[in-house]
Amino acid sequence: MPLDGAQLGERWSVRYWLPGGPATDVIGWIESVDAATVWLATLDSTTHVIQRSMIIAARQAPAAAGGPDPRRISAHDVQRHAVRGWLAWHEPLGEWTLRAGGGFTGRANSCHAVGDPGISAQQAADRIIAFAAGHGIPALAQVIEASSEERVLRDLGWTSSYQPAVVLVSRLADFLAGRAPDPAVEIRESLKPDWEDAYQRSRPSSTDSAIVRMILDGSPPRAFAAVAGQRPDDHLVAIARGHRSRDWLGLSSIWTSPDHRKRGLATAMTAKLGHWAARQGARYAYVQVAMVNEPAIAAYTRLGFAPHHRYLYLAPGR
Repeated sequence: MPLDGAQLGERWSVRYWLPGGPATDVIGWIESVDAATVWLATLDSTTHVIQRSMIIAARQAPAAAGGPDPRRISAHDVQRHAVRGWLAWHEPLGEWTLRAGGGFTGRANSCHAVGDPGISAQQAADRIIAFAAGHGIPALAQVIEASSEERVLRDLGWTSSYQPAVVLVSRLADFLAGRAPDPAVEIRESLKPDWEDAYQRSRPSSTDSAIVRMILDGSPPRAFAAVAGQRPDDHLVAIARGHRSRDWLGLSSIWTSPDHRKRGLATAMTAKLGHWAARQGARYAYVQVAMVNEPAIAAYTRLGFAPHHRYLYLAPGR
């Protein structure tokens, strides 16, 4: 019988007869299935209730929609999606984005200098400095390595600050192939206190927790993956965060407690976030890693991610 062996959460393409009418096709995720009926949820959140006796053909589809190789997509386009994942106080500067977040992370506390600021380079630099001073943070600009934005700021005397980072990318369909959603991983669409506690354990910070919460929980759609300990009163033992910007999923804040590492929890969490994003239409995933973090880069490469571009931070010259 069609759909024999189908599992909840899998994505299937089904062609079936409409009652008293022609055949139709639908692609969606299995919400429920029994001997007589299958419930298939599509991207628009419609649930199709299909009698299995009316199915003409069915095949399992990739877990996410396909698309061209993400390495063919420009660094500027990828960065325009990534900027939305780390915002507290911010305002536009043409196509650039001025950002401040209490000094917590370079991504939230630098000007995202990608595209055209709409004013001269000197005026843009002055605006970055003034905005940073107004928020009590150092003036920084995040630029794509070897971009025109980097060149114009360096011409003004701005110099490198911090180590560069690499952005690695993958098609979601490729990353999710053979990686079914793990029931041990919980996906939440809002930030909970136990997740915040685990995040603080992963990277202790003296930054006001309200600011950290603003950055992590802002700019939906976003989701928080969590793995609980074996006992009800245990802390979370692993966490990860996903932020979706149209067809891109950004993965970040991936952490496993030391006594639970080497069990595949990071892969399980990122895959579960991938399934969450795929059901909203995402086709690609990216992760941003400091170039000095060679073990993390190697781990993502083993998962099928490939380097796309690098970015760095510039600061005004003394």
